Amino acid sequence: MSSSAKTGSTEFVKSNFENEVEFSQVVKDGRRILEIEVEYQTEKWDWTGDLDDAEIFIFSYLLYDYKKKILSLRRLKESVYTLSLLRQKMIPSHEKTELTLLEEFQVIFTLYEKLKHEEMSWEDCEEYVMEQISAHQRTN
Repeated sequence: MSSSAKTGSTEFVKSNFENEVEFSQVVKDGRRILEIEVEYQTEKWDWTGDLDDAEIFIFSYLLYDYKKKILSLRRLKESVYTLSLLRQKMIPSHEKTELTLLEEFQVIFTLYEKLKHEEMSWEDCEEYVMEQISAHQRTN
């Protein structure tokens, strides 16, 4: 393996590690908020106890819109589960896209922001996600 190939491989591993650390920190902070802040200690927030790490990451992103009253509690819950499902169903495996974990979420959050302003069919969402993935692949 050439020196430049080793450097590229090392940079890829370093980048992935940094992405994992950032993801883990957001998840840790999201769980801490849910455990510590009194507002989230009521029965209406019990659903958050069943969220996996990816859903906590999404919850943490959407919490801003909830606090700004853009999302009601019901819509927050629906949006967490919907975005999680969209991520699972619309984003091909890492082997096919080579997106990092954070880039996957960035694609889904970009879709979420677009959906806040316009209605889109499932097919239109899929097309938009593929366009976003292609854009990420061109910049990597």
